[in-house]
Amino acid sequence: MGAYNRNYLENVETNLGAMLDCGINTLEFGARDFYNMFLDSDMSDKINRGDAYSICTLGGVELAEYVVCFAMNNSKYIHVKKAADPAFNQHLNDAIINTNTKEYWAGRVIAEYAWEKNMSYQELDSYISIEEIIGLYNDFKNADYLVINIKLDEMLAKVKTVAKVKARRELIGFSQSDLASRSGIPLRTLQQYEQRRKNINNAKAIYLVNLASVLRCDVRDLME
Repeated sequence: MGAYNRNYLENVETNLGAMLDCGINTLEFGARDFYNMFLDSDMSDKINRGDAYSICTLGGVELAEYVVCFAMNNSKYIHVKKAADPAFNQHLNDAIINTNTKEYWAGRVIAEYAWEKNMSYQELDSYISIEEIIGLYNDFKNADYLVINIKLDEMLAKVKTVAKVKARRELIGFSQSDLASRSGIPLRTLQQYEQRRKNINNAKAIYLVNLASVLRCDVRDLME
């Protein structure tokens, strides 16, 4: 089970859902862009481990604002200009969280499943992306968590049967040739990692760093 008491879980579900609804629907970031910003911020770790201030005091709109402002101070997100836009604060002031959106639903599902499996949000996303979870909305929006978690268990088991680098590549939507070209790794070497004929744990450091950069994940997410 999760790193914090289940009594806090309802707060986490509500706030994570509201944060995604605000960041994606009010501030108009793409789902992947905004969720990457959240994962890269220290807020994802604070919520994951049950930091009382983060989950009991801050609301979803405040969390969305925190994530965007954090991103603005990260050179990786130098392109993020939203918080410098005069309309940004007005958007936040006018924000009304819609609890019926697929993004709000996905936030609650992510919070519940990550807690149930005692997984970090980064680890969960390395196996099942936020896009895939949002994609379950139409079929599972009225289902209870038991049914949803069974579905996620099935998806997780399927992903874990393949090499992590292959799972991540397919998640992003790259072909082997795309990934080899973008990362500078010989195609044959990449194929051997995916087939587990070579141990990726013994790969050159530059290979691992390049793969992680292209696949937008941590090096540890690729290790077997």
